[in-house]
Amino acid sequence: MPAIASYQIPHLLGVVDYSKSKTLKPDGDTIHLFDPLLLVNNQVMQPKEGMFFVWVTGAIRPRVLEVKSSLGRNYVTVRLEGLDAPEEHYHSQAFKMKEKGKVTSYALDPKLGGEDRSQPLWKPATDHLVNTLQAAGHALVLLDREVTDHYGRALGYVYCSTPFGEKRDFVSLDLIKRGLAFPFLFESAGDLIPSFLDAAKTAKAAGLGVWKNYSHKPLTYTSSYAAPKHWSDPEPPAQQKGKLNLPCVFRRIVDAHQLVGLKRDTALRKYDAMNYRTGDVLPGDKYDEIAVEDLIWAPHSFT
Repeated sequence: MPAIASYQIPHLLGVVDYSKSKTLKPDGDTIHLFDPLLLVNNQVMQPKEGMFFVWVTGAIRPRVLEVKSSLGRNYVTVRLEGLDAPEEHYHSQAFKMKEKGKVTSYALDPKLGGEDRSQPLWKPATDHLVNTLQAAGHALVLLDREVTDHYGRALGYVYCSTPFGEKRDFVSLDLIKRGLAFPFLFESAGDLIPSFLDAAKTAKAAGLGVWKNYSHKPLTYTSSYAAPKHWSDPEPPAQQKGKLNLPCVFRRIVDAHQLVGLKRDTALRKYDAMNYRTGDVLPGDKYDEIAVEDLIWAPHSFT
């Protein structure tokens, strides 16, 4: 029997199987990894007291990754790094923003109440991601150096795998190549940035998937749709033909509609836009001045 693969950079190994779960919500860039193991430096680690403690280069203490349970099985929620699939279900949450030394709080509009909204063409990405990983049986996640996001999800790049942690198809990059998702990259993606941007450029030139209906300029809230009740629900034909923005832009449009006093351009400044080829940096509301195949992002002063 082969030994489980060893990696210097922390990896998660687990099973993707939604056959019994009716409550978890995968989408085109979020999956749930059952029975997870942490692989690093010739060690295979189980969670301890419902947590993984993940050491990364340069950290003075380990990052903590919470393990949850469903139907008696442990699982970790994984947000695929490097990409953004069309939103299947997004609603705003209150937040604070700091600009020019001033902190402003934005609360939910009680009349709108954080209603879930979706974009066109969410379903092809969700179906491909879920079906591919379920068919493979196991998924392997190369963890980003941040390890988790502010929702507690693991951040990483996802491969199909064997039960022994061997890398097979690079699902994260495949979603970009097929035009099922957009690149969504920060400098932490490092050496992976060129391959993701080049894959997007090729898919865009071929008019694949999301690129057929893509608008680089911000749309309006009326371009959003009611979210499905379940990830396996069909997408209405009219929605499939609708225009769509980058999902990170779509989220800011929803925020501007659902949060009291928040303007769209202010919301878009949640991230700074960077031209990867030239190094130029623009405020997020000017992102459309950078070609989408050259566009990466950097956090701005949101808290």
